[in-house]
Amino acid sequence: TVDLVLTAHPTQSLRRSLLKKHTKIRNCLTQLYAKDISEDDKKELDEALQREIQAAFRTDEIRRAQPTPQDEMRYGMNYIHETIWKGVPNFLRRVDTALKKIGIDERLPYDVPLIKFSSWMGGDRDGNLRVTPEVTRDVCLLARMMAANLYISQIEELMFELSMWRCNDELRAKAEELHDASKKVVKYYTEFWKEIPINEPYRVVLASVRNKLHNTRERSRDLLANGFSEIPESAAFTNVKEFLEPLELCYKSLCDSGDKTIADGSLLDFMRQVATFGLSLTKLDIRQESDRHTEVIDTITTHLGIGSYRSWPEEKRVEWLVSELQGKRPLLSPDLPQSEEVADALGTFRALAELPRDSFGPYIISMATAPSDVLAAELLQRECKIADPLPVVPLF
Repeated sequence: TVDLVLTAHPTQSLRRSLLKKHTKIRNCLTQLYAKDISEDDKKELDEALQREIQAAFRTDEIRRAQPTPQDEMRYGMNYIHETIWKGVPNFLRRVDTALKKIGIDERLPYDVPLIKFSSWMGGDRDGNLRVTPEVTRDVCLLARMMAANLYISQIEELMFELSMWRCNDELRAKAEELHDASKKVVKYYTEFWKEIPINEPYRVVLASVRNKLHNTRERSRDLLANGFSEIPESAAFTNVKEFLEPLELCYKSLCDSGDKTIADGSLLDFMRQVATFGLSLTKLDIRQESDRHTEVIDTITTHLGIGSYRSWPEEKRVEWLVSELQGKRPLLSPDLPQSEEVADALGTFRALAELPRDSFGPYIISMATAPSDVLAAELLQRECKIADPLPVVPLF
């Protein structure tokens, strides 16, 4: 799997407003050079092209306010929404076609994606004082909200497409179970808001997926805005496996019913998108400078009265860290004195413990020079009760 990392950089300063206008200009030019264009179409496209060029010319190229990390994350997600979201399934179909040409008559497995996406926007705090634990939390929840939005739009298209009545017994049983338990009318949807008849089993199952995606989006929105949500976690998707299960059920049913051609259409594309983008579109990599961890551990050892960790030789550091990792005593007491830097570092680990694990990639340590730098990060993850620790990646 190739992992492509999105990151904010000073050289990428073009505003989203201009990027959208440039896209419209490109689309107008593409249509103007189509072979079957009529004179009326050409005239209308000429007018549209003139409007977009004039609008771009009169738009300020420079941002007059420094973007926040949350802004940078939104800029990055714009590339996902505008280009990458549709590009991934199209690319994988092209790979399928290439495999057929060399005699491999099997499609790529949807659950083993060739491409994954990660991001440093809102996670790279090395030298960036604006990336705080609150920023990381905001970026994580915002990404999950954006992902749910994209999936809801896509799944409604699938509901229109999968209108068939024929299915296997497993899907029929699931549809009957969901139909009996579902609400009769859901007024906040524009499509399929009334009760879906049981003779449309695929739509019944996909409607249940849509409801859970709606809860996932609204729960993330509540947590982002208020810090809490009345929607229970059990009513939302918490991992990709849970998301894929009903889609796999639909895919298998179509294949069993002689409709594999339909299964390998939009449904397969959607499953590949879910496997590639997950519930947060990208994995957020967390990056911190090694000296921050040294400062936290030094504060702990000084508070415990066993000396200054910073002054210890490497052998003693490793010995103590390994001993604590093997032991169970808590190191972060309520009366631990904390400088602003120590509080920020510990706040980051605590935010990671509270947020969904599948939102994150590795924990990257920059300026790492010794094994103790890795062990310190591992110990702090344990002390902050991160149930499924992030893999630690040192940058030497």
